[in-house]
Amino acid sequence: MRMSRVKRRRLNLQRRRERMHCRKKAAAALLTGLAAGAPLRADAVTLNVLQDIYGDFDYMENNLANIRAFDLAKEYVGEAAKNAALAQSYLEEAEGICREAAGNLRMAEENRQQAEEQVRLTAEELQRTRAERIRLTEQAVASQQAVADYLPVWYEAQAELQQRLDVQQAAALERPAEAAAAEDGGLSLRERQRAEWIEAAWEEAGFENSRLPELEMRFAASAAAGSTGDGADGLSEAQAAIDAYWARMEQLEAEADAAREYFDSVSERLDELKEQCQEAEEAEADCRRDVLELETELARNKQDVLDCQQDVAICQNEQAEANKACFQALLERNDSFEAVIEAKASLLHLGDGSGAQNRLGYYSWQGAAAGHQLYDAYSCYWAGYGRELSISNAYVYSHTGLADGEMSGLTDTTVSAMYTNKHPVYDVRYGLDVNLPTGESRMHDNAVVPDYLAPYGSLGEGWNFTPRLEVARHVDKYTAWTWRSAYAFRGSYANSWDDPASVVHPGSIWSNELEYLHTDEARQYMVKLQYTKNSRSSMTGAVNNYSFTEGDGMAGRGYFRSWFTKLDSWAVYSAWSYDRAAAYDDAAMGGAGVHRLYYGGGWFHRFDDRRQLRLFANWLRAEGAAYDPLTRQSYSSGRRFSVSLGYDWRLDDRNSLSLDVERAVMRQQGDANYRGWGVMMSYNRSF
Repeated sequence: MRMSRVKRRRLNLQRRRERMHCRKKAAAALLTGLAAGAPLRADAVTLNVLQDIYGDFDYMENNLANIRAFDLAKEYVGEAAKNAALAQSYLEEAEGICREAAGNLRMAEENRQQAEEQVRLTAEELQRTRAERIRLTEQAVASQQAVADYLPVWYEAQAELQQRLDVQQAAALERPAEAAAAEDGGLSLRERQRAEWIEAAWEEAGFENSRLPELEMRFAASAAAGSTGDGADGLSEAQAAIDAYWARMEQLEAEADAAREYFDSVSERLDELKEQCQEAEEAEADCRRDVLELETELARNKQDVLDCQQDVAICQNEQAEANKACFQALLERNDSFEAVIEAKASLLHLGDGSGAQNRLGYYSWQGAAAGHQLYDAYSCYWAGYGRELSISNAYVYSHTGLADGEMSGLTDTTVSAMYTNKHPVYDVRYGLDVNLPTGESRMHDNAVVPDYLAPYGSLGEGWNFTPRLEVARHVDKYTAWTWRSAYAFRGSYANSWDDPASVVHPGSIWSNELEYLHTDEARQYMVKLQYTKNSRSSMTGAVNNYSFTEGDGMAGRGYFRSWFTKLDSWAVYSAWSYDRAAAYDDAAMGGAGVHRLYYGGGWFHRFDDRRQLRLFANWLRAEGAAYDPLTRQSYSSGRRFSVSLGYDWRLDDRNSLSLDVERAVMRQQGDANYRGWGVMMSYNRSF
């Protein structure tokens, strides 16, 4: 029963571990989506729906996924600790069962030895009893034979006694009359005659007592005289016959007594022999019963030996099973302790890992000019021990539909490093972004793609170094304030295709952002406030030689998402931005700046834990005019409306795929109207 209980507990422990590993895999899957879901951001003034808007919604979803992963990791630690305690208790119980099984085995072996010893003793006792029974049987037979041999003596003594009694009886029948009479009166003949004389004389005297002496003297004289006469002779003969008779009878009586005494002694001896025979027979019968009892006891003891041997075999199997269970419990205890260490390490290094992302996008438009852009962007990342490292690049091919409007090649490569110092309330992150000039910076003005048509307006710049600082304060489990600040040191580069000597010396950029984020299981909302400060820039060359300051920028964004069913949620967003026009040192400001208002709404439908569909409608309204001499892009008033459809599919715990399609209509001041399509497919892989 106890072994069955250990097996049940082992199955319970295995099921708990399976649930624990499922939580661990779920946390890993959530972190996979979090690490691989950060969108690539283009350096553009206009917000891109497929990248920026969707990216912010993904950012909120990933933050919730991070919370879930953290909860699962903590639950994983707690479950691992419980499993470790349970495994330790199982080990202690298994060790107790093992000790009990060893004790049972020792007891069974002792019982077997005792049973074997009892069999030996019983067999020896049976052997002695059988020998005693043989002896007693022989003794009983000898006693019976002695009785049988002595019976003739008894019969002979009995016959002798009977003969003596018969002779005595026959002699008694031949006795004389006087003897019979004397025997009848109890007096002899002479005594009877004298009594008659005395009675007659007493009668004559008249029965007087005074004459009694006289009568005695006379009777004495008469007796003396009579003893010498003829009467005396007759009396003597009769008395002689009587005396002879009684002498004969006394002799016969003596002989009969001797025969009787001999018969009694013979009978006594016969009784002794019979008693000895009976005692021998009873002793033999008792010994025979003892033999039967010992034979029964020996058979029972042999069965006890077999039972003890079976018990020993059972105890040996139980001990082997107990040792196996104890060893298994020891392994499970060690595995549980390792799982606790692993769970704590997983919680400590939550989000650590590596992965890669690839995005393939295609945009096309028709209007004042028909163009398209195809790009293949890829990035890799590594995170561990509070440190993060990533590298990203892209290949772009585009054509604006204008003369010399083709642009193709690699973009600049961005290398980012980040260190996070976590605290219970505040998290501080230190980062550095380095822009490697791997892309071509010189290009024709007609090849510049407006950022409201496609994500990439140019291929490259110069060396840029951007240190960053982020401070996050966790209000509670679902709410946090985050302040971000970055200062970009930008290096010079050549940008003009027409003027090879033209070099741009861009100024530094200091940007700040304040974010409020709340994400729980029922709703998500986020507000961002941004401010960008630009320093003085200059451009030198054969044709252009002037200085300017890019306009400062301000922006605000708001996002809200709420679930109205378990699988469905609706979302809205709104954003406002203002970018001042660039100020030239030797000329008036180029424009008054541009105000932009973004708003939109959509619907998310989750088919299951792996698949999600989203549908959005997006509006943009821009007012004002400006020109950016660095990007060589012009901005003016306009309207933009688009409908976007997206599908997310998490293939497994390490792979995910998403596809987004957007149809847009744009109207700009000066009848610069466009209609376009945008398609983006993203693949994420976690290592």
